[in-house]
Amino acid sequence: MKFGSGLRACWVLGRLNPNREITFFTFGDQSTMEFLNVVSDEINLKTRVSSIPKTIQFRYDYPLADPVVIPRPDTLNSHSNQIEAEGNSILYYGMIEGNAKVSGNKVIYDPQSPSNPLPFSATGSSAKHLAVVVNILEAKKIVGIKENDLNAIEDFFFNHEMAEVLVIKMGAKGALVKTNTGQEEIIPVYETNSVWPIGSGDVFAASFAHYWIDSGDPIKAARIASWDTAVYCNTRNFNFIPFESNPEIRPFKIRNYPNGQVYLAGPFFTFSERWLVDQIFGCLQAMNLKVFSPWHHVGLGDASTVVPLDIEGLNESKLVFAILDGLDSGTLFEIGFAIAKDCTVIGYVENESSESIKMLEGTNCIIEKDLTTAIYKCLWALAKNE
Repeated sequence: MKFGSGLRACWVLGRLNPNREITFFTFGDQSTMEFLNVVSDEINLKTRVSSIPKTIQFRYDYPLADPVVIPRPDTLNSHSNQIEAEGNSILYYGMIEGNAKVSGNKVIYDPQSPSNPLPFSATGSSAKHLAVVVNILEAKKIVGIKENDLNAIEDFFFNHEMAEVLVIKMGAKGALVKTNTGQEEIIPVYETNSVWPIGSGDVFAASFAHYWIDSGDPIKAARIASWDTAVYCNTRNFNFIPFESNPEIRPFKIRNYPNGQVYLAGPFFTFSERWLVDQIFGCLQAMNLKVFSPWHHVGLGDASTVVPLDIEGLNESKLVFAILDGLDSGTLFEIGFAIAKDCTVIGYVENESSESIKMLEGTNCIIEKDLTTAIYKCLWALAKNE
């Protein structure tokens, strides 16, 4: 399905207010123009497509993986591509294909670049009322800092960028809203049974834009946007439901990242096994979690060498993330050890039958078939225990 940040936002805005007329400015090739002509009738959409030879594609091995961008960004002549737009209310996403220069009354800006995010001022744009929606990694890169120094981030966006509202997205932890008048609020994440994060930031920014434009209340807008994002992550569609109307989607306010250690249990005897362990290790670390991995911290060796170190890691951990496919004996031992000491266990499994993991299900292990959901639930489970 052809979705980028902008079109995804159009669907959100169209569903939240079917009577709103949306003008969508983007870059695309001929096939994209034809596709948008078909879509436009469904969500009251006008399109303004600036022609480029090939529309950008993003391909993911799994939702938390770094995407493969096709064609490679360094092969694009993006400096020559420019969009200009004026309007009363504008939602502006940063783009790989080129730049946009906008002028509006209320502008919501999301730089949308993990590698080279641009501050709003660098785009040549202007806004009477500016709200910046940015994830924490982008904010640090724009400001030029390595630590999570919120004071430095706030100072830059309010005093250099002249933003009125700053929303810092923190993924599984929720968001933080600050205003230039001194308001500050931690926005809860909403726990869901399933987590589909691709496009979740786009949905959040679009929903926030909708409610901030209408109400002028950034905290209320961010809170409802967090809810709408959870609904999207849980269903993978734009069929939004009234705020907090589903008791299975629960608000959870996380003030600080948990300190408890995750023990990453799983076999690492083949290339594919080591690849999976390494991917999960990186994802957990990217969520600011402390992780002990026998493969990364101990490695291969004889029993007298590795077992005492693994047991030490287990004893120092508050949660075990276990890769269950293959039912590796060492992994099953580590799960049993963890259960015996009342340690939370999250098991990721795709190919084993319920019968083969009956003991795990019967001892209240959290069993997930989806890798991304399992990883998100690690942070949530640790945060609840602190």
